[in-house]
Amino acid sequence: MFQDLGSSPANMDASRAADCYGCFPGHDIEIADAEQAYIQADLKGIETWVCLPWEARTESMKKSGFARPVVRLKKALYGHPDSGTYWEDHCDKNARKVGFKPISENWNSCYFHKELKLFLMIYVDDFKLAGPKQNLKQGWMLLRKGLSIEAEKQPGVYLGCTQKREVITMKNGRTITTMSYDMEDYLGSCVTRYLELAGKDTKLRHVN
Repeated sequence: MFQDLGSSPANMDASRAADCYGCFPGHDIEIADAEQAYIQADLKGIETWVCLPWEARTESMKKSGFARPVVRLKKALYGHPDSGTYWEDHCDKNARKVGFKPISENWNSCYFHKELKLFLMIYVDDFKLAGPKQNLKQGWMLLRKGLSIEAEKQPGVYLGCTQKREVITMKNGRTITTMSYDMEDYLGSCVTRYLELAGKDTKLRHVN
């Protein structure tokens, strides 16, 4: 499933493939997040019971005298070891149901809709849709038939990388669409975190 793209380079390769397709003439790119992705899927397999935290208990539970009231877990709550798998199955099933077919066995989180000519990439709860601009709205409508997805938007930060889509004019007067990638903010946050862990006296070498 989506773990096939488990390494960061593979994720970025799939993302850039969608970006390339979205830069074709007449095409565009949009991204969106699933709303509380895991709990959209039913929890299957071994029956699981959980103890509710105090704030989630009903008034009758609080007055019952039971120290640890438990309830049946029916949704793939984040933290359960199999929740990711059930969300992936749920997402894959609903994408296929509305016409999105996996591109290959190696990139199972990348789909293509033959009629709408749309390229779909899904990484956990991040959706990226690319293709003919006039078909994007319908593509999102199809996906929302079985999935709860936030409002789509233009590419910005995706998989930790700031993406910028531009239309530039060449010397010969021809216009082309480009996508640039900026990892400066992400790398800066990594350095900041390193210094927090290493201590205030840590010094970094200057690199040109």
